[in-house]
Amino acid sequence: MRVVILAAGYGTRLYPLTVNTPKPLIPLSGKPIINFLVEKIEALRLKHGIEDIIVVSNNRFYKDFLAWKNKYEINVEIINDGTNGPEERLGAVGDIKLAVGKKGGDWLIVGGDNIFEDNLDKFLTAAKANAPFVTVALYDVKSKKKACDLGVVRLAKNNIIVQMQEKPKNPFSTLAAGCVYFFPNDSFIMFEDFLEANPKVDASGQYIVWLVENTKVCGYTLKGSWFDIGSKSSLDSAQKYFLSDEVKIEFMEK
Repeated sequence: MRVVILAAGYGTRLYPLTVNTPKPLIPLSGKPIINFLVEKIEALRLKHGIEDIIVVSNNRFYKDFLAWKNKYEINVEIINDGTNGPEERLGAVGDIKLAVGKKGGDWLIVGGDNIFEDNLDKFLTAAKANAPFVTVALYDVKSKKKACDLGVVRLAKNNIIVQMQEKPKNPFSTLAAGCVYFFPNDSFIMFEDFLEANPKVDASGQYIVWLVENTKVCGYTLKGSWFDIGSKSSLDSAQKYFLSDEVKIEFMEK
């Protein structure tokens, strides 16, 4: 299995904080956000057979990620998607395509601006059992107001996602799809079909919506807290959360 950390966004909603710093490298409790993800993935390397960790950056911040890799001695491959600004960005779908290329195998896809407590062990175990179907990590945000800014799902008792809405005005649930996906090798046939039918779509959530409408997609609800650092308010919430209880900085082991 290989892992892709999507880190090629420009974080325009966090300007001016992200004019010269990519979101995944914003410090949180003394270290960049992306470090939390890498440490979590490294802890799963042996048990889940993780071969490579690939970080997709853009041309503007490529050197920043190289400096980060050297500073923390991180064992990752960094790919430059060649874009220089928001108007050029490939989007999550384009960056997934770039990272996966023609390599085979299973893939764990994670957004580089996500931070969550769950250690993903049970998520990966369940996701592998769901193959050849895609599994999406879910979070109960417990607020329909928050759900309006996210992709929300309706989950059946057998953990099959039966409906998904992207940023709905009137969400039918508070169960949100996070940017954590398990793509089994056999599922990439569907990915190619999607790209052929939707060449200009860039948001990964739109791909999941398409999958829900065209095949079987499984959901797995993660435990603990989750923050999608997409705005100043979400960043402030994450900072307050970690500062309020240092114990919570350590990732959940169970």
